Amino acid sequence: MLTAIVTVIIFLVLISLHEFGHFIMAKISGVKVLEFSVGMGPAILKKQGRETLYSLRIFPVGGYCKLEGEDQQAEDERAFCNQPVIKRILVVSAGAILNLVLGFVLFIVMTLIQPTAPGEDNKISTTVVDSVIQGSYLEETGIMSGDKIIGIDGHKIRFYHDIPLYTDKFAHGEQAKIEVKRNGEKLSFDVMPSLHEVIYNYGENSVEVITKINNQQNSSQIIEYAEKDRESIKDYIGTTQTDKAYIIGFTPRQEKVGVNNIFSYSYHYTGYVVRMVYKAFWDLITGNSGLENLSGPVGIVTAVNTAVNSGRYMLINILSLAALLTINLGIFNLLPLPALDGGRLFFMLVELVTRKRIPPDKEGIVHAIGLVLLLALSVIISFNDIIKLIK
Repeated sequence: MLTAIVTVIIFLVLISLHEFGHFIMAKISGVKVLEFSVGMGPAILKKQGRETLYSLRIFPVGGYCKLEGEDQQAEDERAFCNQPVIKRILVVSAGAILNLVLGFVLFIVMTLIQPTAPGEDNKISTTVVDSVIQGSYLEETGIMSGDKIIGIDGHKIRFYHDIPLYTDKFAHGEQAKIEVKRNGEKLSFDVMPSLHEVIYNYGENSVEVITKINNQQNSSQIIEYAEKDRESIKDYIGTTQTDKAYIIGFTPRQEKVGVNNIFSYSYHYTGYVVRMVYKAFWDLITGNSGLENLSGPVGIVTAVNTAVNSGRYMLINILSLAALLTINLGIFNLLPLPALDGGRLFFMLVELVTRKRIPPDKEGIVHAIGLVLLLALSVIISFNDIIKLIK
């Protein structure tokens, strides 16, 4: 039941906020708004404003903003179709922008409330080397505590979570070029990535966590289960799970969360997720990833259920999922595909460059075909999600 409630709230907030972005920018731009609706289906509550009908509808799974002259010609000078192209671009892009802003705000909240040990302050990881991990190949390079990681294989590093974007490409036996800043001077080092293994041995009352660096045990600890975490780990009891990755080989310096860093940290975190989304789409286009790696509504419900049943991390995991979804929604809508905001923006940019408007009826045909294709894609993705559940 809780999974269903959380899922509905996430969908309702994300889509309604997206439509509110179109609504508020239309109002600011002087475009006539016929209706703003929260929810879909038959209306259960309506209020007629001076020119806009505000409605609450029975199915809490979306919403819409209806503009005068949005899909057809209209004589009203305030109709969307009669506005300068710049105004139309602002109105169409505002929904996705507001989704990205929500992701930024959610990352601020998550950073402030992240679980910590009793009496400890919330901290964030930086790109500054606090210590070099014993047994890693980094010990042999000359990189020192206090060095700030600023680049990996030619890619700029802006904050800590940028690092996994490029360490994921590390391979056995291949050196990486690491750039650091030390006392204002830029230095470059050739580093052999280290194999990092984390082994989880799940027992009845605790989990043994063993860390290995280059096949040599680095640490070991026993973690007792908290009572509220037992439900989320019950399927793992009696099993051993191993995570492997190639890493640079350092522990990051921690900073106390404060006004001086939380906004820049959340901004960079939002940018990191945006890059991850674009990378996922690029992998899909280039064939490095398949449709089986995409998730639709069924997959999202499964992810929400996992977050809801994650014990004391439930709230942080729900907020994290909501942040990822709202950024995905914003970026996906900006893709230059028919029927999406990005498809409309593409036609407007063509108009801006050529100073010649594409006939609305022809543009409408393109969007209609695109909508059919998107619906077909959503059916395929949902089918794959169901197959995953069965397996």
